[in-house]
Amino acid sequence: MSMSLFVVLALEVEPNTNDLNAAAKELTYVVEYTPNINLKKHSGFLPAKLESNDAGMETYSFSVSELPAPFKSQLPKQYSQGYVYQFKLGGNPTEAHTAFTTAIIMSTKYNGITIEDQSGAILVVVN
Repeated sequence: MSMSLFVVLALEVEPNTNDLNAAAKELTYVVEYTPNINLKKHSGFLPAKLESNDAGMETYSFSVSELPAPFKSQLPKQYSQGYVYQFKLGGNPTEAHTAFTTAIIMSTKYNGITIEDQSGAILVVVN
């Protein structure tokens, strides 16, 4: 079974893996992404290292206007013109760990909102 995490960011934010690597270090997460990848332009598998082991996940991005209606209705107004970063994961625990860690890093660094697609729940980062 596959699932997705949707991380919604404000329109002006364009994350790249260099920024994510710096944020991961600052937040003490043990993930490292392939350098110099603009996530808004990237589509497909995103290689990473998780605790020095090969990892990664599928990533896609699109406008909030393309987000399914039930999810769109949950977003605060300031995200209505934003951008969505989708992380698809299957049954592999390393892939899931990478996707959830990435969602936490992006939500924390860019003040984003993460939605889990199976329940439609907004996931909250607790420090």
